[in-house]
Amino acid sequence: MGILVECPACKIRIGLKKKECKCGYNVQKAGYKNYWIEYYLDGKRTRERIGRSKLAAENRLREIQTATVEERNIKKNKNAVITIGALRDWYLDLPEIKQKRSFKAIANCIEIVSGHVGEKKYASQISPADIQSFQRKRLSENTLWGRPAKPATVNRNVANFKAMFNRALDYG
Repeated sequence: MGILVECPACKIRIGLKKKECKCGYNVQKAGYKNYWIEYYLDGKRTRERIGRSKLAAENRLREIQTATVEERNIKKNKNAVITIGALRDWYLDLPEIKQKRSFKAIANCIEIVSGHVGEKKYASQISPADIQSFQRKRLSENTLWGRPAKPATVNRNVANFKAMFNRALDYG
């Protein structure tokens, strides 16, 4: 268990005691570094990105250490209670998504997938089986033009949905 620092240049995580990264960047003097914590949960190593505050990383690590000593549940993901509908609204309100020329197409693709999966479902409950059932259903049912959607269209729907999840993970 410990605190790690992310190198701003190459994004490699190293220990707090190291002054320089493998790439040669002086991590200790960098003013905009991100902190991570690393701990073991059920025999698996887990890393959590905390942010730019070293104090917050130390507090979170201390909280996890006391929880493991007292054998309590560790609240791993505090954002696990977000629904697909709320995630979709957040994603479509991002300025970098709004400025795309394909914004309407992206919004339509995400709307189709989230309508099938369920907007009230939590984002942490989505499984590959849900996506596969969406693909099967979309390939078999007729669209507005009276024929099923092409596989490329279904793949584009899933790709935009996946991009939404990846952006949410990037933002923490």
